[in-house]
Amino acid sequence: MRLIMCLVILLPPLPALAQVDIDLQRQLIKMAQQNQQISQSLDKYESARVPEALQSLAVEISELHTETLKEIIALHGWPSKSQVEKQGIQAIFQLIQHTHDLMFQQDMLPLIIQSFVDKEGITGQEVAEFTDKILIKLGKKQVFGTQAKLINSKVIFAKIENENSVDQLRAQMDLPPLAEYKQTLKVFYGLQ
Repeated sequence: MRLIMCLVILLPPLPALAQVDIDLQRQLIKMAQQNQQISQSLDKYESARVPEALQSLAVEISELHTETLKEIIALHGWPSKSQVEKQGIQAIFQLIQHTHDLMFQQDMLPLIIQSFVDKEGITGQEVAEFTDKILIKLGKKQVFGTQAKLINSKVIFAKIENENSVDQLRAQMDLPPLAEYKQTLKVFYGLQ
């Protein structure tokens, strides 16, 4: 008995097991599902023919979700995978991607990058695409070469900041070299 007591006293305390915050996880997933339903409803229309009421509803819900996310992050910080599991992380990321609040997206980018670095449920591809989209919205050159358009049957990339080192940056995000990605896009668009 004394041996057991000595071991209990000498052993360091066991770390507390992280608990999933089911309420937060459900809230994030529900918001992401609402966002997806609205997007699917909008996709059924040509952009010029979307009913004004549906457009207004989409904007209102997006703004509500953005404000809710701001409150969640102010209260809890960026959620970890142990708090909301991968589904919750993907839900919050989806919501941030689809917000119309560019400043909020910029503010969230370092947290999203840290989530990737910490292996908390965000992929390198998601970080690269999100980063490039934000930079382009800001009128800057993209960094990872993820954004391209089909123009006159040619794949044209948005301007890239350091084209000479883009493949090294892409490799850090587990992305293929730019030339390989361009070939994939050509196949996707039926150009080959």
